[in-house]
Amino acid sequence: MTSLRADVVIIGAGAIGLASAYELAKAGVDVLVVERSFLAKEAAGRNPGGIRQIGRDENEVPLIVAAVKRWHALEEELGCSLELREDGYLWVALSEQELEVQRSLVERDAAYGIQEYLLGRDGVRELAPAISDVVCGGLYSPTDLIANPFLVAWGYYKRAQALGARFLFGAEVTGLRVEGGRVHTVVTTQGEVAAGVVVNAAGPWADRIGRMAGIEIPITPCPNQFILTEPMPPILPPFLLISGIAVCRQSPRGHVYIGNTNAPGGISGYSKATHYGELVRATTNILKIVPAFRDLHVIRTWVGTIDFTPDDNFIFGSAEGVEGLVLACGFSGHGFALTPIMGQLVREFIVEGRTSLPVDAFRLGRFAERRAKKAAHFAHQQLEGA
Repeated sequence: MTSLRADVVIIGAGAIGLASAYELAKAGVDVLVVERSFLAKEAAGRNPGGIRQIGRDENEVPLIVAAVKRWHALEEELGCSLELREDGYLWVALSEQELEVQRSLVERDAAYGIQEYLLGRDGVRELAPAISDVVCGGLYSPTDLIANPFLVAWGYYKRAQALGARFLFGAEVTGLRVEGGRVHTVVTTQGEVAAGVVVNAAGPWADRIGRMAGIEIPITPCPNQFILTEPMPPILPPFLLISGIAVCRQSPRGHVYIGNTNAPGGISGYSKATHYGELVRATTNILKIVPAFRDLHVIRTWVGTIDFTPDDNFIFGSAEGVEGLVLACGFSGHGFALTPIMGQLVREFIVEGRTSLPVDAFRLGRFAERRAKKAAHFAHQQLEGA
């Protein structure tokens, strides 16, 4: 059993935890990452690597714009290839109503400098002739990116380690010691770690970590499933998004990735078992849009776990009531794209006590505030009806 000490202890070696470790180590902070298994074992290493600007929540837009700028410099910064490519994203519209939603986003995102184009059916076919006429149009961003999530995780790990960050793998967190309203120790299966600050970047396990400190973090773990097919000649240039149904992309080698987009209300939990019904639903919808994929053979499938919040937005900042506990979790399936900027924000929050971008909308307290407003509204209605 070990007994360690660090200025900052990060729980979780996913993309956000690794980026935070790198940024803190770069700033000269003594940082230790505690991980129950190994690098990027969940969503960080089991996602298709999409770096999407289109279709973001308005509060996330400034962050993704800053993140994309960081992505473009990241290979040089980390000193390794991330297989970063500007393949673009195409969010197809299956109805006129969805097309109108996309139309409203073009003007909003243009104010942030995001390059987007609203396409009609003919425009979609011109961009990707393999797409069928079942689509009404789509929103296309040629500057959206793709990276290899494994190379990203490894690159951050090696650079953080070179800068002095320490890593404790195979160490599951079993408790947090809190005294006088402040967290001071992380208890693991490999011993205890005294900490000045603890960062909860535990992804789908972040709610469990929260309960160890006496706080509730509203996270629902949901499986994120993918299939990989045999290669075929390239026919799909951009990353394809079907809102609420599936995502799809074709690699430079011709392999096709198809994944479902589970969310709370469907299948939930930590199981890595393949849910064939969900994959059939996803592939069936993809085949309606790209019929040329119909005869491809599946090489393998895999399942990761996503940490969904009630509003599909992440949680960032102090854990109200527990000093020294910082939250960076609940990314709801779209955190990989934010990785570089989230690492920066964690570092700014801890080292400088402020952030260079607005993050107030992502406070944990927003959920309790909404519940209180809802309860007050209900009570008011009851009084009016009395």
